[in-house]
Amino acid sequence: MTSVLALAACEGQLGNVDGTLPDDDDDGGGSSGSWANPRPVPGGSKPLPAAASCAPAASGSADVAEPELLLQLSDDDESAWLGSPAVADLDGDGENEILVTHNGNIVAWGPDGAQKWRFDESREYGRIWASPLVADFRGDAQLEVVIAARTRIYMLDSSGRVVDGWPVAWNDEIRALAAGDVDGDGQLDVVAASTDRTPDVLMAFHASGAPVAGFPPISSGTIGCDARRSDDAECWIVGVYDQNLAIGDLDGDGAQDIVSPMDNSYAGFYHGTGEAFDANPMFEGRPKTPGVRYMHDLALAQQGFGDSRDLQAYFKNSAPAIADVDGDGTPEVIMLAAAEDVDMSDQSQGVGLWVVRNDASRIPGWESPFYAPDYLSGGEDLGGNIVAATQQVTVADLDATRAGPEMIFAGLDGRIHAVYADKSEYWDVEYTGDTQVLTGGVVVGDLSGDGIPEVVFNTYSTEENRSHLFVLNAGGKLLHKIPLPRLGAMPVPTLADVNGDGTIEIVVSLREIGWIDGQTPEPNTYVYTVPRSSTNCLLWPTARGNLYRNGWVRAD
Repeated sequence: MTSVLALAACEGQLGNVDGTLPDDDDDGGGSSGSWANPRPVPGGSKPLPAAASCAPAASGSADVAEPELLLQLSDDDESAWLGSPAVADLDGDGENEILVTHNGNIVAWGPDGAQKWRFDESREYGRIWASPLVADFRGDAQLEVVIAARTRIYMLDSSGRVVDGWPVAWNDEIRALAAGDVDGDGQLDVVAASTDRTPDVLMAFHASGAPVAGFPPISSGTIGCDARRSDDAECWIVGVYDQNLAIGDLDGDGAQDIVSPMDNSYAGFYHGTGEAFDANPMFEGRPKTPGVRYMHDLALAQQGFGDSRDLQAYFKNSAPAIADVDGDGTPEVIMLAAAEDVDMSDQSQGVGLWVVRNDASRIPGWESPFYAPDYLSGGEDLGGNIVAATQQVTVADLDATRAGPEMIFAGLDGRIHAVYADKSEYWDVEYTGDTQVLTGGVVVGDLSGDGIPEVVFNTYSTEENRSHLFVLNAGGKLLHKIPLPRLGAMPVPTLADVNGDGTIEIVVSLREIGWIDGQTPEPNTYVYTVPRSSTNCLLWPTARGNLYRNGWVRAD
């Protein structure tokens, strides 16, 4: 059995196969804007697309069955931070493993729920924030697992043992990991980014654990710009706080490049050599992309400053993506960012969705970001180890009748938004009106086999029994809403065929658990199965799009 996520879907392919749906009078159209609280503004769910995004399964239908709880997995009293689960056949025995990171460990379960191994040496260094990577890093047709616990990065083999040359140390705290062949040697590398920029925010390692040449870019002198902590620096390098990495080929040269938005209004684009991409000459005095300030007004971005109330991006929690939005054959960088004024006095001004070229210039129609100005919650941590919302954008072909992919994200307004490639809004729907309820982001896959995908996400809260697992159709209509226990789940869920029966499971990693009779920990991972589903169309099935966690949607 081929692992759905680790191999076939690892590069996040987009489907473009035409197909039609049976008639459905209950199409969810209209402009209510919410299944719970109608609002008198444009928005709301829309009719389903008239064409399929993927080839339908042989037994596909328009009916999406309600997810049913299949497994409840227990380990100890640890709970997850932002690590999305992984599903892969690690040892090649034909059965998948379910991998879940917790506060200081990672656990592998078999498809029957039996624990296969548990790695907790990482507990010595602290929490595991980012999602685990799963890939063949050593070129030996075997899968490895990579995790980061604050200052340490571990590479584990299929049985959970540490690979020679690991762990390696980097800055505290490592909150972003991604895999890619950044030096072009045919072997995957591990790229990490941290909250501390001393000596650098960015680092890359070979599968041997040795640093990749040119990294870290500042210390190695490869970045190509003055990155000192001073007002006259050419590049404004600061830390990253929540999975702020993407890896893909930005310029079509066959080599993979790195995107890393930062804890300010700047984002760095890097070649695999460590050198930053040149900025477009329109940006005055900023020769490299990490020096370009993302002002909402393009003219202000060109000059690099604005008045106190002018809006700019705030990329602290931005998890970017790479995809060809305009269909010109060259990928763009897609970033979701909180909006703030230049004085940084008001960080509750909604979010902006940015689409830019590798030189930080903006493609036609996207001269300013798509702006969702309303604010409910999520710009700051909620307290009690419940973190702020990840500014995570998902890229998938929801509507095959329209050119280009759609971009789906949770705003800071309690709504899920879907935006077309031309910057018009497909739909937006409200999932909460509660300031104590957030979501980490959405995944996309076909849960009924008709070739038209669904949108799946879970929520989390500071308060018990307010969180749910949601399933929306491609038009944004609510199909299912299932209560989650306690504080819900902060990580993005994962879609995969866990048990090899050809149907899709939804793996949810819970935030907080309790104890049964004071002795046995409650389950910290729920696995739901979706009856009559199929694996024909998993477009963005886990956090960051695939198990490389690279956010790259390839068009080939």
